[in-house]
Amino acid sequence: MKNTITKILNHLELELACYQEICRIYDEQKEALVKNKYEELEGIDKQITAAYNRVMALNEKRQGLFNQLKPGITKLSDVIEIARSEESPNIEKLENYMETFKKFAKDIERKQYVNFGLLKTGLSISDKRLNLIIEAFAPQGSIYNEKGQSKDHKDIAVSTIIEEA
Repeated sequence: MKNTITKILNHLELELACYQEICRIYDEQKEALVKNKYEELEGIDKQITAAYNRVMALNEKRQGLFNQLKPGITKLSDVIEIARSEESPNIEKLENYMETFKKFAKDIERKQYVNFGLLKTGLSISDKRLNLIIEAFAPQGSIYNEKGQSKDHKDIAVSTIIEEA
């Protein structure tokens, strides 16, 4: 059992490195979105996909290690309970990993939310700009009624993130 817990600890270190990489990639994505470096976004998306694929592979390997410890175990908290019952010296390390993974999960979720908001705002601004361009090239004769008076137009305004905040 001690050997299996040591393997689990080594494996958790690999997973932790992957989650740190995902956080770093999300920071790059945010910077590219804020600075309008759209040509970099495709490469960043590929990095995110590759990192998530690595996490999925590591998750499968971790599940195999958990099953070596005791079949049917799926959570790190179960491993901690087994380590406690066996009076393992690695209980504190396992608990630290569990807390660290919880923090990373919250951090990754927050970064995804922020980046999605930036994407959504960017698309909204692009859509408004496109509408302005389309209306600029629309036939100007259509803005007058049959009496030659100007028709009421909807107010076309481009909002920015700063104005909305």
